[in-house]
Amino acid sequence: MPHPSLLDELLGEQTHPAADDDERPVRAVAWARVSTDMQEERGLSIPEQFREIRAYAEKQGIEIVAEFSEAASAYQDRSKRPEFGRMLAAAKGEPHVNAILVHDFSRFSRDSVRAKALVRELRDAGIKVISLNDPEVDPETIAGVYMEAITFAKNEAFSREVAFHTRKGCRANVQTRDPQTGWCYKNGGQPLWGYRAVQLHRGEEKKGRPIIKSIWVLDDTVVARRPAHEWVRDCLAEMAAKGASLDELRDFCNENGIPARRKRYWSISTWYSLLQPHALLQYCGYGLWNVHRKNGSIRPASEWLIVGNAHPAIITEEEARAIAAHRRISARKQFDTGYGKSRESATC
Repeated sequence: MPHPSLLDELLGEQTHPAADDDERPVRAVAWARVSTDMQEERGLSIPEQFREIRAYAEKQGIEIVAEFSEAASAYQDRSKRPEFGRMLAAAKGEPHVNAILVHDFSRFSRDSVRAKALVRELRDAGIKVISLNDPEVDPETIAGVYMEAITFAKNEAFSREVAFHTRKGCRANVQTRDPQTGWCYKNGGQPLWGYRAVQLHRGEEKKGRPIIKSIWVLDDTVVARRPAHEWVRDCLAEMAAKGASLDELRDFCNENGIPARRKRYWSISTWYSLLQPHALLQYCGYGLWNVHRKNGSIRPASEWLIVGNAHPAIITEEEARAIAAHRRISARKQFDTGYGKSRESATC
């Protein structure tokens, strides 16, 4: 080690030891998340998570500069977790923030691969993810690498076990008929246009929590001077079953002042989705489950669970077959037209 004066002369200034990162004041953003009502009941509510995080921060001398939370599955893509994105942006965008406080790593992410990658990404940016209820490990040691992997794998395994039992419960639920109405129960989600969900109180669980079930009934809400389900029947049975195009169905609804489900006006894409096979089956009164994957794509029909007479039908099976046949003809014409144009372009 050269003499300090020589080092000072070579560097041109008096040197000082670099501040140890462990000695820097810890300033953090707090993050809380729930994905189910059951978690609320088990003491994992967002307010309870923040209460524990604040108590921990006060004890450890950590300054919390912002708090973020959301009610969403940690398995969802980050594009569908806007608050999670805002929290990460705040942590990375503020130079004085060097930590993220979470109740446990499962609140952060349950996917072990994504979680480890994200924690590593944040660590490289100088931000440490601190869990109140998971063991603290040194990722630079061999034991730390193993412990970190085990922690995230444990969270993912637990989540997959919960998902397994949840799916089993959903499968059983849609096949169960309400003893009073005779209709099958639904697992949630927005009903198709023409239906509305009705919640039914069906007793209580052992701990006194009410058992709430949901069924679909015809939507008799008056829109444009008629019940909504009558407009649906006109569009499907009197128009689509007789060959009406998507453009004609869209224009019919807009011209009659029928409000669209999510937007002000009807679109072709909305009608395209309403005339898909799984939607037509439901309009015939069939209950369906396991149609969509997590990313929104359609599973093969062989994987669908189909239950007959699950709710009131709006169209007949013959009308559904006619709609499907006209849709196939229309799709074939569009294919032939496009194929012909591409051949013409290729020969020019």
